[in-house]
Amino acid sequence: MTLIECCLGNVTAEARRELRESDGQVRETICLDRCGTCCASPFLIVDGELREDESFSDLLCSFDRQQEGDER
Repeated sequence: MTLIECCLGNVTAEARRELRESDGQVRETICLDRCGTCCASPFLIVDGELREDESFSDLLCSFDRQQEGDER
């Protein structure tokens, strides 16, 4: 199962709701010690890999596409 980590200071309430509905295991923390990234853009840590995008919507779409590809 994919581990998705998010910083509560960076992720939106809507994105948190969508993450909880995803197939991944979600870990929400107060701080992921990535302050420069946190200030610069929306991000998630997926299986230890930093993922950034223009919006959480874009991040979640790319995660969903990856999950669909992994299932094939």
